[in-house]
Amino acid sequence: MDFLANDVLSGELSPILLGYSANAGNLSRRLFHRHRLISHVFCERVSFLRRLSLTMKFHFVCSFSHDELLLTALEDFADANRASEVILYLIPTTTATSAFVARHRERLETRFVIASADDIRRLCEISPLSSQ
Repeated sequence: MDFLANDVLSGELSPILLGYSANAGNLSRRLFHRHRLISHVFCERVSFLRRLSLTMKFHFVCSFSHDELLLTALEDFADANRASEVILYLIPTTTATSAFVARHRERLETRFVIASADDIRRLCEISPLSSQ
């Protein structure tokens, strides 16, 4: 597998977290420690110290109150990674981003696999396969 310029591995699952919250931080750490996945976090702003995380790569969007801006950012990210055949796994981490996904599910499903609450729970509980 080859690294792409934006740290997404070809053919891999790539978690896309919508919104930054304590839940997003915890989820990204669990995904990294259990599955060695770096999460891409789309959010409005994050303090400088939180940006130093090794488990998250931040993508800033000016305003989450304008759905079209966030949709465009997500679609541009998906289009940039289309050639790598990466599975973009969209995970809303706040009530507001869950509502956003519900409003635009049909449009988002053309580029992303959208996680349900059960999917998120299972993803965090499954341990990585041991090498045989």
